[in-house]
Amino acid sequence: MSTHTHVSANASTSASMNASMIRRLVTKDLYLYRWFIVGATLAGLASLFVSGLHGMTGLILFMTTIVALGIFIAMYGILVERKEKTLLFVLSLPVTPLQYATAKVFAALIAFLVPVLVLAAAALSYNVAFDPPLNGEIPFTVVTLGLFLANFCFLVALLLVSGAEFWAVAGVVLTNLTVPLFMNVVVGLPGIREYIQGPVAVWSPTIFAILGTEATVAVLSLGIAFYVQSRRTDFI
Repeated sequence: MSTHTHVSANASTSASMNASMIRRLVTKDLYLYRWFIVGATLAGLASLFVSGLHGMTGLILFMTTIVALGIFIAMYGILVERKEKTLLFVLSLPVTPLQYATAKVFAALIAFLVPVLVLAAAALSYNVAFDPPLNGEIPFTVVTLGLFLANFCFLVALLLVSGAEFWAVAGVVLTNLTVPLFMNVVVGLPGIREYIQGPVAVWSPTIFAILGTEATVAVLSLGIAFYVQSRRTDFI
């Protein structure tokens, strides 16, 4: 009985230490991301103001801000860390590659989602406050933000798995190409085109299908990254 208790206590202590180390790594990354978070939030809010004056220009600036935020976080937090060999300090810490990946993903998601959620709330409030209200655009706005999140998760997962500049560039190009394609194709789909200019937000099956696809891409990308990291025995 005493041996079992001793083993359980050790396991509990180890889990607590690992959780504490992951929190420290997340905190460290968030500190590095702090200016990205503040800058993207301010730039996004400014773009919404511009939208009220010059509609399409403000929309382009708004989308560019979110896309750039995702790229900077993934590049600076993952790729640059590997390239500049600052990853080596992790070797002295009691963490596994999976725990390291967990910390990187949590920090990246927090740094991305905080400004995006603030901007999403501001954008949706802008739609509602417009005279007349642009409620019909709300579902399309949500699925567009879902695209940005799915692209971000894919890029983070790609860099965690590969850590190579070639794949980083390929990932950035691929995710950027999906944005104009999405804007041109999805806006014309049945269940979206007939409601987007209307006064009521209509959550059609098309909207839910797109949201489901985006969620699948995000979860699957991160799931693959976690699986690959769990099979590794080192960080390089």
